Amino acid sequence: MKKSKAVRLVLLGGAGIAFAGCDQSPPADAKFFANVGECAQVRDQQTCERAFADSKAQFAAEAPRFSRKEECEAEFGSGNCETASGGSGIGSFFMPMMMGYMLGSAFRQPVYRGPGNSALINRGGSIYKVGSFAGSGAMGRFEPGRVTPVQRGGFGATANTYRSTSSGG
Repeated sequence: MKKSKAVRLVLLGGAGIAFAGCDQSPPADAKFFANVGECAQVRDQQTCERAFADSKAQFAAEAPRFSRKEECEAEFGSGNCETASGGSGIGSFFMPMMMGYMLGSAFRQPVYRGPGNSALINRGGSIYKVGSFAGSGAMGRFEPGRVTPVQRGGFGATANTYRSTSSGG
């Protein structure tokens, strides 16, 4: 076995252990909502509004950022990226679209679409698949799945590698 394959296998095996060890997986009661209205059918309106606002703020702060739309779409799929502005003279960049949020007891997390209609979350700078979107429209039905780390190109690289810096560099 080549040395590079052995290293890759060790890294891949350790990713699941690291994820479980950090307890970053969503709780069993976490549910996906595309908007506040969907959430309000199950939970109270104030909780839903607060969860949506928190998820939106978290998404704006932590979603992977790319300098070119092509880079973003290479990672997250064609049509799954949008232009965003950094404000304060930072300029524009591209990031995956927020498709909704997951809400559980003490858990709020923005969810965005990845390649092949996968549902992704960003936890601790790592990207995880938490399910998929069924259908081809802008918002298909969410189907929860097993939480798995999403592997990116390069040696241990994640989509967060492309994050722009606020120091103007």
